[in-house]
Amino acid sequence: MLFGLSCRLCQAFSRTGTPLCFRCLEQFFRETRRFPPARPASGGFPVRGLFRYDGIAREIFGLAKFQGDRSLADFLIDRGMERMPFPSGVHLWIPVPPDKRRLLLRGFSLPDRMAWRLERLTGIPCTLDGGPPRAQREQKSLDRSGRLARIRHGETFGGAYPSIRMSGVTILDDLVTTGGTIQSFAAFLLSRGARIVQAVALFDAPLRVGEEI
Repeated sequence: MLFGLSCRLCQAFSRTGTPLCFRCLEQFFRETRRFPPARPASGGFPVRGLFRYDGIAREIFGLAKFQGDRSLADFLIDRGMERMPFPSGVHLWIPVPPDKRRLLLRGFSLPDRMAWRLERLTGIPCTLDGGPPRAQREQKSLDRSGRLARIRHGETFGGAYPSIRMSGVTILDDLVTTGGTIQSFAAFLLSRGARIVQAVALFDAPLRVGEEI
C-alpha cells in the first residue's frame, strides 16, 4: 500500500493542495472501478454506495473523515459526484444530520459538504438541518454554535423540515453499514410528507457477522 503516511510523494503533494501522487491516484481508480450493488430500502427507494469501503479508498476516507483532511475530503466528494446517479424527479438534497453531540465536535460533515457541492453543480437546492445554507462560502457557513442553534429540541433529527417542499428527496450520507441510520431518517422524512427518490452514500460497508468496520 503506497498511500498515507508511508508515501512521501502524497505527503509532499498534500502540502501544495494536491491530495494524491500519480501512483496512488492510479491505485485508487483501479480499485474503485466496480460499484457496490444498490440495496433496497423498506421505503421502496434504493440505497446506492459510490465506493466500496476497502483498500486505498478506505484509507482516504479515514483521513478525510476522522483526521479532517480537507483536500482528501474534496477529492472523495468530487470523484463521488462523477459517479452519482441523477434520476429524474430529484428536487432536494438532504444530508443525514449528525446528532447534537457530534455537532459539538465539528462543523460541516462530509454529507453536508456533498449536498452543498451538488446544489452548486446542479441547481437543485440542499437543506442542512431543515434550512438552506446561510452563507455563500462552502464549509464556512456556520460555526459549531451556529449549527447547534439551528437544531430544535425535543424531536428526532432536530424536529426540522416543517415547511420544505419535499416532493423528490435524495438523502446523502458518507458511510452506510447496516443502513439503519438512513432508514430511520427516511421514516422521519416520510412522516412529514416527503417522497424519497433514493439514498446515496459515499461508501458502502456491509456489516458482516464477526467483521469489524
